[in-house]
Amino acid sequence: MAVTPRKILVQTCCASCASFVLPELAKAGFEVSAFFYNPELEESEEYEKRLSNIKKYCEENETDLIVPKYDPEDLLEITAPYKDKDSIKFITEVDRYRRRRCRFCNSLLIQKTVEQAKQLKIKYFTTTLLCSPYKNHDEIVEISNERALDYGLTFYYQDFRKGYWKGRNFAKNHGLESPANCGCRDSKSEGRLE
Repeated sequence: MAVTPRKILVQTCCASCASFVLPELAKAGFEVSAFFYNPELEESEEYEKRLSNIKKYCEENETDLIVPKYDPEDLLEITAPYKDKDSIKFITEVDRYRRRRCRFCNSLLIQKTVEQAKQLKIKYFTTTLLCSPYKNHDEIVEISNERALDYGLTFYYQDFRKGYWKGRNFAKNHGLESPANCGCRDSKSEGRLE
């Protein structure tokens, strides 16, 4: 008797990271659905470029792709008070603001992923953010575990960082983009890697 694969929803940032993470999840016995939710991409051109890349990857690899409405205001609304000098929440120190900003972004991406998983009745979720050696890995795991408890879902953890360069090489060899940063205006101006 054939075993039915477990379904998993994967918050997906770009085709480069997805090209490593999604096959790894399939090897682990999951039926994978990619969830392309990235409000940190404030420039619609960058958003469309990454979306085009992930669509191409998912079509070629017969992977279900879910794309909610694009709205960069989702993240800007959360971070605005911390950048506004007239706000009580304003943070003057650049590094402290960056840490807070990244946590808000990670939280928003995971939150929308678990909401989508719950709506689709998919028990498992994870994120391609776990592929980047430049992200706060422990923070992403902490947020994901908290949301899993809140929503009665299961966060699937795997340290995908070993595949970061494999994903970038795959993208280069298949005509896909490998983003240099997460895409938010602040990371681009800071010259930070993703």
